[in-house]
Amino acid sequence: MSEEKNGLTHGSANSEMAPQEDGTKVPLTDEPGVKFSSTNPPNGDAKIDISSGPAFSGLTKEELMKYADDPFWVRVRWILFILFWVGWLAMLVMAIVIIIQAPRCAPKENLEWVQESAMLQYDINHPVDIDGNAEETPEDLLKMAADLGVKTVYLEKLISNYNFENINAVYDNAEALAVLKAAEHAHVHIVTDFVPSPVLLNNTWRQNPNMSDFFNPPDSGNLDFSNQGLLDKLIELFSTTWASRGVLGYLSNIGEETLLNATAIISKGLDDVDGAVVSGMTDVNHKIKDFTPESYREFLDNHIDSNRDSWSYFKFNPKLAESDLGRSDAKLVTMTLFLVPGTPILVGIEKDYFMAEKGFIKALSEFREKESVQIGSMAFVNTTSDDVIAFARVKKGTPGCAVAVNFHSTNSTEVDFSGIKGVPEKGDLHIRVTNGTFASGEIGRKDLSKVVLNPHEGVVVLFVPNL
Repeated sequence: MSEEKNGLTHGSANSEMAPQEDGTKVPLTDEPGVKFSSTNPPNGDAKIDISSGPAFSGLTKEELMKYADDPFWVRVRWILFILFWVGWLAMLVMAIVIIIQAPRCAPKENLEWVQESAMLQYDINHPVDIDGNAEETPEDLLKMAADLGVKTVYLEKLISNYNFENINAVYDNAEALAVLKAAEHAHVHIVTDFVPSPVLLNNTWRQNPNMSDFFNPPDSGNLDFSNQGLLDKLIELFSTTWASRGVLGYLSNIGEETLLNATAIISKGLDDVDGAVVSGMTDVNHKIKDFTPESYREFLDNHIDSNRDSWSYFKFNPKLAESDLGRSDAKLVTMTLFLVPGTPILVGIEKDYFMAEKGFIKALSEFREKESVQIGSMAFVNTTSDDVIAFARVKKGTPGCAVAVNFHSTNSTEVDFSGIKGVPEKGDLHIRVTNGTFASGEIGRKDLSKVVLNPHEGVVVLFVPNL
């Protein structure tokens, strides 16, 4: 059956052209693309199915293999293969050249652990009850060290003069071992004195004929620190007997050049246990007995070396200094000793001093941890007053500090830090001591070209170097 409507004949498709309303014509065809359906169209309309046509499926394996041995494609494959590996090798060579030619980063400077923290001298025979439980225990020492911000404890003359493997008989052996054990568990370093020279006649080493060559002359008590056998024996003694007790640092006050060279060799031999033998301890209280600001400045000039070719250990009793200098000036001396190159050793810290000054010492200890204070350069300010000592610690890339103290009892003064390389216009005041009264924190801004100091006043100003 066929029926015409709008020029469209229902039935099988043919090649006739169907007229459109706009006057154009479209072909009637059974070719894929457009298909007209005439089976019972609703409302007499035609249904049109549009197909997507055949999908592209690529080359078959057989068709692809036709090109496998084609000379053109063989050459293309080889060229691409060679280019890949040449490029890969070129990048590898360039990476190696860049690594070799790149400037080396300077190794990070560090202090030895024995130099970093201030030390607290502790008398095992006269312990201090810090925690208030009416009993002196090693825990009091640990609390004292923690509250002062100190990480190293100095136990004076711990090694027996008669047998270098034993604890000095002036201490109760059990009490000494308890202190050593508690310190080790709390990760507090222990330092004591180096073996003495000359050695006592009844010392076990003097009595041993096999060790006679450790002395010069052999029948004397003077240790021969140029003898490698002696150095090896000391390394063995320190790295076994004393390291097992938690003692890793040794202070020597023998100034002869041979020993100074020997300490470096012994310290190198103690690397495996992180031990150290150092020299350069000086008694500050004795040096400043007849105190003047000028003599103290001279003392600092003679005992500090910002290049760390030598390092001083300042043995200082702040309580004794208060009786000699007064509380105000003693605190100013304490402030400077903590912030110049060197390591202060606090002696004679009793409960009353500890309770009164622990915040002051803790603040200074925290400042010592700054990289500029540990390894930064140091430069004094040429002040207009002999009663003023001022200096700056500067290191690129880390906060620096400006320190100024005025020992005069009545006159105020001004200090200009602007002449020191790296010091900016302004900084933040973090520590201030005025007539013995201590304050810390972010106290205010300071013009570093005009730092005003009142009588008996000291300040520490933190700044960002403009290097």
